Amino acid sequence: MRVPWMRLARAQWAPLAALAVLMLVSALLAVAVPARTADGYDRAAEAAIGPTADIRVDGKAQGAAAATAVPGEAGLLSNAVSWQSMLPESLSEVAGEPEPSVTTERLSVAGKFSPPRLLYLGWDTGAWKRIRLVSGAPARNMPGASSGDVQVMVSKRYADQLGYKAGDRIDLGAVQVLITGLYAPKDAADPFWAPRARLLHPVKESIGQGAGAIDGDAGTALIDASGYARVARTTDTAFTFSWRFPIRGDALDAGDAGVLAADLDAFRSAVQGRGDLFPCKVVSALDDRLTEFAGRLHTAESVLGLALGGLAAVAAGVLLLAAGLLGERLRPVLGTMRARGASLRQLAGPACGLTALAAVPSAALGYGAGLLLDAGPPQPSSGYAIAVLLVAVLGVSALMVLRERGGLGSVLTRRDDLVAARPSRRRGVLDVLLVALAVIGVVLLRRRGQDAGTDPLIAAVPVLTGAALGVLVLRVYPYLLRVAGPFLRRRSGAVAFLGIARASRQNLVGALPLVVLLLAATVAGFAATVDTALRDGQVRASWAEIGADARIEAGPLDDAGLRRIRAVPGVSGAVRVRVIDEASVGTDPAPMTVVGVDLGAYRKLAPDVPDIPDSGVLMSPLAATTIGSNTVTLGRAGMDPVRVKPSGQITHFPGQGDGTAFVIVPYKTVAGATGFPSQVFVTGDGLSAEKLRAAAPGHDVKMREDMLRDMSRLPLVSVVHETFQSGAVIGGTYGLLAVVLVLVVGARARGRTIAHLRALGLSRRQSRGLALVEIAPVLLCAVGAGWVLGLFLPDITGPVVDLRPYTGGFAAAAHVPGAPALLGLAGALLLAAAAAVAVDRLFDTDPGNVLRTGE
Repeated sequence: MRVPWMRLARAQWAPLAALAVLMLVSALLAVAVPARTADGYDRAAEAAIGPTADIRVDGKAQGAAAATAVPGEAGLLSNAVSWQSMLPESLSEVAGEPEPSVTTERLSVAGKFSPPRLLYLGWDTGAWKRIRLVSGAPARNMPGASSGDVQVMVSKRYADQLGYKAGDRIDLGAVQVLITGLYAPKDAADPFWAPRARLLHPVKESIGQGAGAIDGDAGTALIDASGYARVARTTDTAFTFSWRFPIRGDALDAGDAGVLAADLDAFRSAVQGRGDLFPCKVVSALDDRLTEFAGRLHTAESVLGLALGGLAAVAAGVLLLAAGLLGERLRPVLGTMRARGASLRQLAGPACGLTALAAVPSAALGYGAGLLLDAGPPQPSSGYAIAVLLVAVLGVSALMVLRERGGLGSVLTRRDDLVAARPSRRRGVLDVLLVALAVIGVVLLRRRGQDAGTDPLIAAVPVLTGAALGVLVLRVYPYLLRVAGPFLRRRSGAVAFLGIARASRQNLVGALPLVVLLLAATVAGFAATVDTALRDGQVRASWAEIGADARIEAGPLDDAGLRRIRAVPGVSGAVRVRVIDEASVGTDPAPMTVVGVDLGAYRKLAPDVPDIPDSGVLMSPLAATTIGSNTVTLGRAGMDPVRVKPSGQITHFPGQGDGTAFVIVPYKTVAGATGFPSQVFVTGDGLSAEKLRAAAPGHDVKMREDMLRDMSRLPLVSVVHETFQSGAVIGGTYGLLAVVLVLVVGARARGRTIAHLRALGLSRRQSRGLALVEIAPVLLCAVGAGWVLGLFLPDITGPVVDLRPYTGGFAAAAHVPGAPALLGLAGALLLAAAAAVAVDRLFDTDPGNVLRTGE
């Protein structure tokens, strides 16, 4: 049987165009969203390791042993090649070229200086290539020389700050050096100089330990290979040999974090096992940073997997809805062909052919457009997702063909209104199976907790719970319409009754927007709730860490100093806390910190700081192991003994490190202990750190806003925020597209019905109201149920939605979304209502042009 393809396509242009556009957008998003997320992960990995990340192989040798092991530049470079060849493949891919260097032990400059001066002698082959001579001559020592001064070069900034010039001699005890020239870096912003600050300017370094420690000015003077060899041969100076491998952050993928950490341990073992050189070890903070990043990445993948899984389900639901509406439009044609003797295989041509004509080219075009966007590295999952969507859409067309086994009679006689139709046993089994899968998924997720990761079943929990709620709503939805019908029939106006009656005449395909809208609202509600919880958790952490809008780490502070702080513009309150270190009880010398504070005043000043009681003598857990619950006396030199009776424990107090021993006592008990440091907690609007520092000169000021900003800039935090925001927007857009799709595809049939009603006296204004009433039941039931489910999903998936890696360890509990999310929900509902009115106006027809004589 020949099928007029072009005529059929023209007749069904609206659902075909809708299916093509939706497939195009879905394919584009299937490529762009995972690629953008992966790119965000990679950028977060690069930021997590930092611009100065490196792997160093360090070893120490002294005097003649150093000269024997590394006699010159050839020996230094050959060892660099050896270390590089020992790097595991994953590390060699991200490590830059080796940067070998040799540095003497710290040498004291003879003379009376305040502060003391320290100098290192450094032979760094890379530094020589990155400097330019400013004055004097390069340091060139004669090979084999054993007398005279060792020629060195220092940076001009070092010389200017400490008063040196070319030609000056420096006495280092065993070594006498001559400054032959001053240099400056060719590019001071070069990352090469970040770990070599002493080569560019003086650096403060501590001399001594404990209370007697003082700071000295330390620098590094450049020497050449001959200078190194001479110092090694003629003195007993100790040298540190370092082969540094900078990490190229742009070559690091987020997925490599776990592999790199494991291979770094293997590299450490290999370096320690080398026996032909002095003992060396690997020094790097890379594995700690990668381990911390891996924990945050695991959390991000788990949380975003839930959101992206729901988003994919919404996109699939809209596409299936479009394919189903196309099948409904083709049903009379297929029924007529079946009545004229066409086989099911012949029906598959127009049904599946038209669907493929709209979907396949659009999917290919969307895939190509997604690649052209270059949102990030393409992900294999994108191709699989598009293929699954195509198979699902074509599968709907195949099901539409199988439904026509009964011929045209089944189309004309079977009534499948949503209210009148009785659910089949098959549908009942599928509904029960779906609810069971949702329950199993939730149970498994809660049992596995944070170990759930990106397991497909676990990631599908929001989809399964949303679909399960959708089928339950579909079960209840017809009864709600049945109850509303008789009630509205008794009212004077006809619009509400007619609207409910038309909503009741929809079949199951026409009610599918309810499930799609429910899923979209669930995704939007979940994303908005978790995003709000993350922000609130970070705010909570900032209050707990800083303790107020600002905290001043002050030295001994008198009442006049406190008055100056309170007089700073914007300050609305200030509470002084006295901090006495190195206190102890008489029966145990273990040191602890006594914190004197008026808890009542502090709670009034900063009520948002969590877990701070109003009064009492409180101990940290570590202090409790020493003090116990008995009355004890705390004291130290310069402090009158304080006798206290502990009343409870406290795990954290602002300004005191977690895991430290401290005791909180009333401020009046230590008010007379002068000469000890103080902390001042300050609240107010528009506080200025500069003005607070001016009021308390020489003291450190920590601002809560700065900490909150730093937390929001942590690696992966921006990725999570952006993904949740875009997920909520995309989910809401798909929901609106589903509404518009149903309205446009059914506009012609609805126009004919409205024409009959217009002939019976329905006004244009009532027609607009009828459009709103028709769509209102689906919108209110779907969006309401989905939004409520989205609000509870963080609690349902609680073990997985653990945002503490992004909130400084403080729990981020689920909250009701903020005002922007609620306004967005209201705006989406208004847009859906506006779309209904717009489609009614667009397809408004004159009854005289639609109705035939006799109708």
